[in-house]
Amino acid sequence: MTTNIQWTDETWNPIVGCSRISPGCSKCYAATAAASARLQQFPQYQKVKDWDGTVEFVKNQLLKPLSWKKPKKIFVCSMSDLFHENVPDEWIDKVMAVAAICPQHTFQILTKRPERALEYFTSENRFACIDYQAYEILRADRAPYYREHPVVKLPLKNVWIGTTVENQAMANKRIPLLLQIPAVIRWLSVEPLLGEIDLREAGMIQRLISDNYEWENISEEISWVVVGGESGSGARPCNLAWMRSLARQCQDAEVPAFVKQLGSRPFYLKCGEKYPYKISDKKGGVITDFPEDLQIRQFPKL
Repeated sequence: MTTNIQWTDETWNPIVGCSRISPGCSKCYAATAAASARLQQFPQYQKVKDWDGTVEFVKNQLLKPLSWKKPKKIFVCSMSDLFHENVPDEWIDKVMAVAAICPQHTFQILTKRPERALEYFTSENRFACIDYQAYEILRADRAPYYREHPVVKLPLKNVWIGTTVENQAMANKRIPLLLQIPAVIRWLSVEPLLGEIDLREAGMIQRLISDNYEWENISEEISWVVVGGESGSGARPCNLAWMRSLARQCQDAEVPAFVKQLGSRPFYLKCGEKYPYKISDKKGGVITDFPEDLQIRQFPKL
C-alpha cells in the first residue's frame, strides 16, 4: 500500500494484529487504524480490532512485492510486529522468503521485540527454513510470478532490521539486543520521542574496552536513526532539544539521521513554549516547517 511515511515507499502487511508492551505503544496509530471503519470492512481487521495480541496471517498480501517491478523501500508489517510472540516462525519464514525472492526491493523491518528477532535469526537451520518457503512460493506461483530460486544466505542483503527506542529505558534495553542480530543494516526508530536519550549510555555510540576507561567507536553497527515526535489525538509533547541532542549524537558518530516529524506538540525545554512557527500538517511532518538545524533526512550508506 502506498504510504505517506517519508522514509519508505510502500507498506506491506502479510501479518496484522499486535499488543502494547511499552510507553511508545500508548497512542499506537496501528491500533487506532485497525479499529477504524475504513479497515473494519476487511475480515482480518475485524479479528484484531481489540489489539489484544490476536494476530492474523493475510495470505492474499504475501506475494504483493513480487508484482512490484520497480525497486522499492518496503516497510514490513506496519500494522503488526513481525516478531510478536504470537507470530509463528513459519509466518516469519514466509515473509523472509519473499524478501529473498525479491532482491530488487529493500525490506525495512521494525520491531519492539528485538529479543524474539535475535532468537529467530540465530536459531539453528533458519536459512534452510526460509529457503524451503521460497521453494514453496516459487513452485506454487511459477506462472504469474516467475523468479529463479534464490540462494538464501543470512543475513539477507536487502533486509534492514530496526527497533523502536522511545525513551532511555527502552534504548538501554533494546539496542544491546539489536546489536547482536545478524543484519547488513541495523537501524533505530526513535518515535515517538518521549524524552532525552543518550545513545552512548545505551551502548550504541561507544563502549568501554578496558579498565582504563578507553572507548571504541561502534557506530558502524547502527546504520540509521529515524527521529519523530508523537502525532494524533492526545499526542504527548516532544521537546525539540531532545531531537537536537540525537541529531548531534548521530553527527558526531557519523550515523545518518532522518528527522521524520516534529509531532503535534513540539516545544522548547528552556522556556516551555510551544513551537513558535506554523505547522503545515497535524503530524508536523513538513520539513520546511522544521528549524533549519533539524532539516535532516539522510539514508543509510549502502
